[in-house]
Amino acid sequence: MTLSIEKLFTRRLLLRRVEVDDVDLLVAWSNSTESCGDYLTPEEYDRDQLQQQLDAGVFWNDKEKLFIIEKKDDNRPIGTIHFWQPTGKPEIRVVALKVADVSERNKGYGTEAQKFLMIYLFDRIGIRKVEMYTDINNLPQQRCLKKLGFELVESLHYDDQKKQRTGNLYRLGFEKYNIEPIYRYHYE
Repeated sequence: MTLSIEKLFTRRLLLRRVEVDDVDLLVAWSNSTESCGDYLTPEEYDRDQLQQQLDAGVFWNDKEKLFIIEKKDDNRPIGTIHFWQPTGKPEIRVVALKVADVSERNKGYGTEAQKFLMIYLFDRIGIRKVEMYTDINNLPQQRCLKKLGFELVESLHYDDQKKQRTGNLYRLGFEKYNIEPIYRYHYE
């Protein structure tokens, strides 16, 4: 089953497809160590290259989607949430989150965005497993993933924009997702 949706609504957020007007903001965030924080390596997007990728549908197709996370009360973009299918694994999606606006961190926006993306991936797209990687020191994200029912699979070394990091791989399978209370009560 594949359904395409360009907007996901939560209580406080809108997750929407990246638009042409977002390119400059994405480039700025991708080149800012402050926007990436301590646990992400800046992607260092080139404006023209990013524009070409967006025009070509690289970040919006059946296997991959890049959403802007926007606050509903003031329509202000605060970050991104991105998922993609690893090569040869059609039943899995890997998710990456970035709350790029430092003033909006630690307010539950990342948890809210991830929760509703899980609902979309499992209930609407029919994915069987979701994986997320997090830096070994990113304790807030690890607490969030546990709250969302993810389980620690392994600690490992991984490549983050060609920078080696030590981190944890977390996974949420459909069976566990299906019994997690957090996904049954959408409007708390």
